[in-house]
Amino acid sequence: MKTKKYFIISALAFLAYSCQDDDYEKVQPTPGQDVQFGASLEQSATRTIYGDETNNAFPINWVNGDTVVVFSPDCASKGGVGQATYIVNVGEENSGKQNYANSLDKTGEIGVRWGNNTTGSFYSVYPASSLYSDVSRDCKTLTLTMPAQQDNTFERTENGIKSYPDMRACFMYAYTQNVPSGETVNLKYKPISTAIRFKLQGPLNNDNGPVTINYVRLYAPTGTNINGTFEFADVTDTSTGIPEPKRGLNYVTMNVADKDGSYLTLSAKESVELNAFLLTGHDITIDEKWYFEVAISDGTVFQKHIVADGTQTQENMTLKPGMIHRLPDLPPLTASGSWDVSNWMRNIQRNVYLSEISIPGSWYSLDQDYQSDIRTVEEQYNIGVRAFHFDTRWIARQSGWWPNYDYTPTSLGIAGTASNYDADEGRYLQENGMTFETALGQVVEKIKSDEYMVVMCTFAQGSAQYGDWRKEISDACNKYPGKIVEASSLNENTVVGDVLGKVIVIVNTYTGGEVVNSKCMFFNMSLLLAEDEFKNNPYYEKPLYRYNITESGITMYGTHAQATNDFDSQGSYDNDRQSYVPTLAERKTKLQNILTWSQNNHAKGNAVHNNWIYMGLGGYAIPKSFWDSDDYGAVSTGTNGLNTWLGAKVEEMYDNEAYYPVGIVLMNFVGSSYTSKNLSLVQRILEMNNMYRKAYDPRRSPVDGAFIDGSAGGNRVQSAAPGYSSGMKDNQTDAIGWTRCR
Repeated sequence: MKTKKYFIISALAFLAYSCQDDDYEKVQPTPGQDVQFGASLEQSATRTIYGDETNNAFPINWVNGDTVVVFSPDCASKGGVGQATYIVNVGEENSGKQNYANSLDKTGEIGVRWGNNTTGSFYSVYPASSLYSDVSRDCKTLTLTMPAQQDNTFERTENGIKSYPDMRACFMYAYTQNVPSGETVNLKYKPISTAIRFKLQGPLNNDNGPVTINYVRLYAPTGTNINGTFEFADVTDTSTGIPEPKRGLNYVTMNVADKDGSYLTLSAKESVELNAFLLTGHDITIDEKWYFEVAISDGTVFQKHIVADGTQTQENMTLKPGMIHRLPDLPPLTASGSWDVSNWMRNIQRNVYLSEISIPGSWYSLDQDYQSDIRTVEEQYNIGVRAFHFDTRWIARQSGWWPNYDYTPTSLGIAGTASNYDADEGRYLQENGMTFETALGQVVEKIKSDEYMVVMCTFAQGSAQYGDWRKEISDACNKYPGKIVEASSLNENTVVGDVLGKVIVIVNTYTGGEVVNSKCMFFNMSLLLAEDEFKNNPYYEKPLYRYNITESGITMYGTHAQATNDFDSQGSYDNDRQSYVPTLAERKTKLQNILTWSQNNHAKGNAVHNNWIYMGLGGYAIPKSFWDSDDYGAVSTGTNGLNTWLGAKVEEMYDNEAYYPVGIVLMNFVGSSYTSKNLSLVQRILEMNNMYRKAYDPRRSPVDGAFIDGSAGGNRVQSAAPGYSSGMKDNQTDAIGWTRCR
């Protein structure tokens, strides 16, 4: 029932059930009177759902405050009240210790009421939740929806790790027929969920450290429904007492967290017994095509097909509604010992909003000044970079003789990719520069089917204007059909599953006017800072447009500055650049404002997701004197640099086990940027997506792990695409131990 620390789904002594009097001839209707209920849990000679095993039995007890829905087609059709929700009252001293209720207390002013019917048949389901159980208006149809993600909570005790199941998924059903009007209705509940139990084991030793579990998932063969939505089409037909599937899933996910929402970490030789509830509708026999999938925080995903180890009986391998089944222990897990960037998105549920994904990227991605440590798309991709910034300018063919050269623009290029781009005082890029189309193609070439990437485009201020550079970018996108996300498809409800295998191209433009048939998103966040705008706002709030004219409903919360004043206590206005030049301290203040907004937004139940975050850490420090050169490291990787600052902030999230999105992060020197614990900043940002609580349970706060509405149920925040799963595919490998998926 309620998942509480003290709740043990443990031994039951069941109440005997007395039959109703069959003589109804003298019954007089009692219209308008509340029906009185009593409730117990049905006795079973075999295992029911589980708990601490005693005498080969796994019983259930009520927890004070459990809620049930009670309904009656007879009362509904005869002028009475057909359904109502009730709280189970067992008394605080007996909570979790007895299988019968002292009373069922209605939660509203009106409970189920007798109508003009002389007798009534009554039905009930646990739990009472609009998310998981729905009764039709005529009270004849009951629909149940099994949570696809179930929360196994745990606590560490002197005797090991104790786990507790997600009782939202432990459906129980009761019906009592032909009760004379005015008499007490005794409801006797029996489980209809199927429970499985199995042991998850930590590593054999701690050579590579303990293992943190993101989720455990059980897969049945495609087409075998073990989850989803099930229905009693006509509750008055009590011949089976088992609902039939309407919309099924072939998997169930178990999240494992402590009471504060922190993920379970298993050290050497530690283990925990986990539980999952299934809805099947009928008996199903497990075969070698069934498998477990376990994702750990370093990005590794393991699979293990279920093979009987000799201790399982045929009864255990045949799933039966209302029964528990023990499956073979899973092999010990092994940490990979290194971060595999190819797995960074594999663990993320496909119904996570794009606003909740954090993506590390490079500023001036291909420029030898800003990325001198690692300067190609391939090398940056291989360390985990998934966002690229291309500053464009026109490539020109030079002709004539000094000093009267002529320049003929030929195509749009990428600043920093030519051996010398000071042609015509830097207004053009020389011919050996890389074209934008080529650079975009290098990104597209790396995209995998189970991830997405971002390309951010700007136009070098002060460079030569020739044609429409925005159209040139849009035309290049059209050269890669099926690989660029259509901006017209992006909105605040877009989720990870909608953009997999593609690149989102965003153009930061100060040029107005429509760009016809463009796949790009557009916004205007000038690199030439206006002093008043920069100083008087916590950060920029710029709408994202389709075709540069149509609002998408998404706002970019961001900040950046190309030039930084790192030798003065306050910013200054640069007359040559016609731009305000902030200090590092000012830039950190803006960045912190964005982080604070993100943390506060995602810590509450009504978090908004129509805001994308952009953290611009790149740029250079202006020279301190005429003899000095631009300083790129001081802005980023220096002791006081922005990358160093953000690295410490990210490590605070890990230390506090409180994660929130940092959005698109563009930085100098991505290959040389580390956190305060000397770990790759790129890696930690990517890994944070897997640690971020809401990626697995949208009902929990990422800050403290608590349910966002304070209850054990909560509201589903991420309902945009509830059908998406992790996207992992069964490789059909029958392994003795784990199969490591890559």
